[in-house]
Amino acid sequence: MKIMGIDHGTNYAGWATMSNGKVQEFGLRDFSAIKMPNVLDAIYQDTVAMIQQQKPRIIVLERPVHFRNASSVMALVGAYSMVTLAALHIGIPIAEIRPSELKLSAAKGGADKETVAIEMQMLFDLDYDELAVPVLYKKDDPKGKYKTGDVKERLFDPSDAVALCWAYHQKQKLKGM
Repeated sequence: MKIMGIDHGTNYAGWATMSNGKVQEFGLRDFSAIKMPNVLDAIYQDTVAMIQQQKPRIIVLERPVHFRNASSVMALVGAYSMVTLAALHIGIPIAEIRPSELKLSAAKGGADKETVAIEMQMLFDLDYDELAVPVLYKKDDPKGKYKTGDVKERLFDPSDAVALCWAYHQKQKLKGM
C-alpha cells in the first residue's frame, strides 16, 4: 500500500511516499512567499496535484495538538484543513498520527526534530541535507559569528513527512495489516 505523509504548514510543507516500509520519494514545498489567506488556496491546489500525481492509498497527517499563539493556531489548522479537504475531495482516506506516536516510532521517545531526521536518515540511508533542508546565511555577519553559506537553520518538514509514513506503517504492522 502506498502511503503519503504530509507535514503541513503555511510556510513550508514536507511530503513523502512509502510502500512496503520503503521510502519512495520525499520533498519540501515552499509557500513562504504567499500571504494569508491566499496561501490556503495554494496549499489546497498543491495538495490536490500531489495526490493526483503520487496516487497514494492513504494520507497521513500529524494531528495538531499544541500551539504557541493564535497566529500559529490559524496557520496550522488552516494548512491541516486544506490538506484534509483536498484528500476528501479526491476520495483518499486520512489517518492521523499524534506527535507522541510519531516520536516513539521514529526515534524511540521524546525526540526533537533533529533526532527524528537523523533516525530517518540512518534507517532509510537517505541524504541528511535533503531530509533536513539547510537554510543558509546570505551574507557575512559583520561581527564574524557566521559566514555566507553557513547553515542558519534547517527545515525538518521532509524528515517529519518520512517519519509520518514510517509511524503509520509501524502502527499497521502492529495491527497485523
